[in-house]
Amino acid sequence: MQGNTNTKTVPSPARLTRKLLRILLPAAFILIFFAWILIPMAYTVLWSVTDPKAGWAYPNALPLGYSLDTWEYVFKFVKIWDPIKNSLLIALATTAVAFLFSLPAAYALGRLDLKGKSLIKNLILLPMILPGMAMAIYVGRVINRMGLSGTYAGVILAHCLGGIPYMLRVLIVGFEVVPQDILDAAANLGGGPGVRFREVYLPMIAPSVVSGGIFTFINSMEEFTMTFIIGLPTIKTIPTVLFSFLGESYSATRGAVVTLILLVPNLILLMIVEKCIKTEYMGAALGKM
Repeated sequence: MQGNTNTKTVPSPARLTRKLLRILLPAAFILIFFAWILIPMAYTVLWSVTDPKAGWAYPNALPLGYSLDTWEYVFKFVKIWDPIKNSLLIALATTAVAFLFSLPAAYALGRLDLKGKSLIKNLILLPMILPGMAMAIYVGRVINRMGLSGTYAGVILAHCLGGIPYMLRVLIVGFEVVPQDILDAAANLGGGPGVRFREVYLPMIAPSVVSGGIFTFINSMEEFTMTFIIGLPTIKTIPTVLFSFLGESYSATRGAVVTLILLVPNLILLMIVEKCIKTEYMGAALGKM
């Protein structure tokens, strides 16, 4: 009579590595999320409700007192509503102008066979690489000679310089991935250039338009140097108010309040866009609309 022998299978090193990665990668992501997002946000919220009279300093882990006095001060005495309106108006106008300027150029670079196309794509990114203050000083002189200093038009044009690279680069990729067979089918069915652009290109590049719009809008909302040099003292935005509380008239509590105010429109925009991308825009990108 033979005895039964139980043999245990030893996992291979590759399988152990995959299991370890499945554990470590989510843990690393959660750690980074806490370290870079949740913890700074929690400190910002705490600073915004810290009682200015009690203060908050080392070695105290939490504020010594809480109040909404800073929120009341910002809305009552800083008149933050005007900078909020200015920021939203400028960001929306910048996004629209950047789209109108970028659309024909993105089509040419994405669909046409042009000489030096790779070089042009790299040159598009220069405004994102060059030092922001140096760019702002130079652009400020140009805007001043145009007689647009201290005007909304001048600030919007300056913001477009930083927003167009985002919009243009994303739209180029959107045009590049449009399948040629769909365009050929539309042409065979009698669709002219205008019909193909309206019925094929625009639905297919809709996700790219949304993505480019997000980057452009947020970049404009957070732009400080261009607005500081070209817009002040006539035009104030949320970033200029924020930096005023981080400079000579330093106030951590007021700076925290303005930071949260600046964050709200961006979060709302991202939530709205996330919902749209999951439904209509993604359907259009797949050719289902």
